[in-house]
Amino acid sequence: MPTALARRIAARARSDQRLVRWARFLALVFVVAGSLDIVSTNAALAAGHIEGNPLVESLQSSLGPWWAVPKTLFHVGLACLILWIPSRRMLKTAAVVNLGYVAIVLHNFYTTGWTL
Repeated sequence: MPTALARRIAARARSDQRLVRWARFLALVFVVAGSLDIVSTNAALAAGHIEGNPLVESLQSSLGPWWAVPKTLFHVGLACLILWIPSRRMLKTAAVVNLGYVAIVLHNFYTTGWTL
């Protein structure tokens, strides 16, 4: 249950429509980049590469093709958090994380020979 302070910070951030618009954009990019990360990871694995993230590798070995479900839920959950607290700090963090995901996706597609 969020504290009263967290609720006030979130409500104040949501009152700024400019921040809300950026939050919507960054949340959408986060979910799309996460989905493309799943696609590009599967392509890289099919091309003979290995998973570099030990947590994702553990999900893949224990869940098989269903490993993408918790990863997708994670991305959707974080997108909801971005939308719930669209503060400047949250948006800056989301932008940096999105850049990292885009770089990972581009690298995965590059190593498999795919082009977007």
